[in-house]
Amino acid sequence: MIFQTLDDKDECIASYFDGGLHFDKIPENGSSTWNYHSYIPDEVEFAELYCAGKKISDVCPDNLKEEWNKTLNQFKAILKSFGHINLSTDAFCFYELVPRKFLLKHCEVKSQITKHILENHQKPQNYDHLLEVQKLLTQLGKVELKLNHSNIRKCLTNPKCVDFCQRVKTKRNVIYNQFGTRTGRLTTTEKSFPILTFPKLFRGMVEPYNHLLLEVDVVSAEVATLFYLNEQPIPKGDLHQWINEQCFGGLLDRDKSKQRFFSWLYDPRKQNKKLEAIFNRDTLFKKYYDGEYVTNPFGRKMKVGEEKALNYLVQSTFNDLFLQNVVKLHELLRETKSRVYFCVHDSVVLDFHKEDRPKVDEILNTLSKVGDYEFGLHLNMGKNYGDMRKVL
Repeated sequence: MIFQTLDDKDECIASYFDGGLHFDKIPENGSSTWNYHSYIPDEVEFAELYCAGKKISDVCPDNLKEEWNKTLNQFKAILKSFGHINLSTDAFCFYELVPRKFLLKHCEVKSQITKHILENHQKPQNYDHLLEVQKLLTQLGKVELKLNHSNIRKCLTNPKCVDFCQRVKTKRNVIYNQFGTRTGRLTTTEKSFPILTFPKLFRGMVEPYNHLLLEVDVVSAEVATLFYLNEQPIPKGDLHQWINEQCFGGLLDRDKSKQRFFSWLYDPRKQNKKLEAIFNRDTLFKKYYDGEYVTNPFGRKMKVGEEKALNYLVQSTFNDLFLQNVVKLHELLRETKSRVYFCVHDSVVLDFHKEDRPKVDEILNTLSKVGDYEFGLHLNMGKNYGDMRKVL
């Protein structure tokens, strides 16, 4: 049975199915709906994941577009009217504020679109991964960042800081979008605290609720991912220095070696026999790119031109394996006082409680291991996000 939810807040459970509105419940035999909410059972299929997070308007079939656009315009008009009277939908259940006649029509058309997607789109190979990541990001989106008001006041003499504080005054939750890029690299929504573009000057605002922030990031993520793709053990230590010694005779400084490596890696016209012998760039290209699509080891399929194919392969593979490990970490910390606080590209930041110190090794192991492969990590700790000190 296809159904639709009427609100995404956990305290506002209500749904549409069998042509009617049902409050305080979703159908026991519900099989599919448009998108994920934390109160929906795992066995339900989500049409949004079938179409890689595209907006429902972009995948609406032609025969339903007129009806969908009509109800969507009504929806926008309702939200606009709320703005005129400064009414926030965060403080109420959405279905309490709008006419039931509108809800019935809107949900019926949405259900028809959901049905069309499930019947006409192939289930993605990485559907289960996408769902697990969506569950994680939904939970992270519920956490309101603790901002240090003392630091905020100190920066009020800085015009840039004043502007930033004004913009984030009502945005303390990090709301991620896992479909913001084709490679799975996380972006944030307009309603989110801008954690991914947060100026370093202001990072001291963010503090833990517990005793400290613990940040773990992957060392030389792209290089390590190439070893993973080649099914080769990942060398210990500084990977760029390792490349310098193996391929450039140790004659370059680290930055120059790094520059030359990436220049070769992502430019098919450049050749280097020593780098090719280790990283098998051409072999990986042929294995994962069919001339139109790159499909990474996790089943993520991306349409891309030849010149960017390897970049998409490496970036998407790392993003998927990293978020897979963050999902595992979230589960590991479920019974502790610590928690995953937010993610920033190739790092994850924990709101860490001192009682969980015995868990640090297990945390690092969870984030470093992918099957038989072990990725190098850096560990930083601090009392706020602007004062993080390297300890590993």
